[in-house]
Amino acid sequence: MEKEWLKISEPVDYFSGVGRTPLPTPTSVLLFLRETRSSLQQEALQNRSHHRFVLARNLETEGHVHLDHLTMPLKPGQAILILPYQFHHFSLLAANRLKWLFCTFELQPRTFLEPLRNRVLDLGSKTLALYEQLLVEWHAPHEELQAEQLQAVLLRLLLSLKQDRLRSAADLPPVPEDSLLQTINRLLAERSGRPVVVADLAEALNYSESRLRAIFKEAAGVPLGSYIQNHRIHRAMALLRTTKLPVAAVAEEAGFGSPQAFSRIFKQSTGLTPRSYRTDP
Repeated sequence: MEKEWLKISEPVDYFSGVGRTPLPTPTSVLLFLRETRSSLQQEALQNRSHHRFVLARNLETEGHVHLDHLTMPLKPGQAILILPYQFHHFSLLAANRLKWLFCTFELQPRTFLEPLRNRVLDLGSKTLALYEQLLVEWHAPHEELQAEQLQAVLLRLLLSLKQDRLRSAADLPPVPEDSLLQTINRLLAERSGRPVVVADLAEALNYSESRLRAIFKEAAGVPLGSYIQNHRIHRAMALLRTTKLPVAAVAEEAGFGSPQAFSRIFKQSTGLTPRSYRTDP
C-alpha cells in the first residue's frame, strides 16, 4: 500500500476532482427471502405494479423470470434487476423448494440503473463480497447511522453490478425454448389495447378453455384469469404513473372493456380510483 501512496502526484487543479456526477442514494430498502415456489409465484401476482426496484438473486433452484414479453432463465449464482412498473412473473422452477433473495428499494433518477434492464447478471467476486456486507448491515440495529451504512453498501453493490455488466460481453441472454408463459405474454403484448379473455388465448393456442386453464395453473402457479387481470392492472398502473393519458385512454390501452369497468375493477384491486392512484405519492 505504501508504494501506492508514493504514486500520488500533485493535482493540476485544486478545485476540480474526480467524480462530478452526483450519485443517487437507494432509500426504503427491504430484504427478504422466498423459499417455496408457491410463495414466489403468488406474491408476484399479488404485489402488482409498483414504483420500486426489485433485485433478485438466485441462491438455489433454477427458474425462469418473465419481464414484460421476455423470458430469461435465472440459474443459482445469478441475479436480475426488475425495474419500476415492469411486469414480472416466475415459472419453470426446478423444484418446489428454493432460495431466492430479494432486495427492493427506491432510487432516483431511475435511469441510473437502465444498463441493467433485462439482463441476467453473473456476479463477480467484488459483488459477492458486497452482498455479504449488505446482509451484515441488514441484521444490524436499524438506527440512523446503521441505516445510512446499509444504503451506502447497497449503492456500492449496484455500482459493482454495473461493472459486472460492462465486463460481460453477452447481450440479451439466449432465448429459451418457447414456453406457455412466454407465449401467453407475447399474445397479451400483441393484443395491447384490446380486451383479452381466456377464450381468445385458447383459440389462438388450439386448446380448450379448460385445458388451457389447467396447464397454465401448473406452469405459473396461479389461475390464468387472475394472471390476465393482473397483466391489465399492471399495465394500467404503469400508464397512470408514467404518462398523461386520460383515464379513458388508459382503460382502452390496458385492455378493459370500458372506463366504467376499468374504474370499478381498479378500485377493487388497489383500493384507489385511477385518478387517486395517479396523484397518490
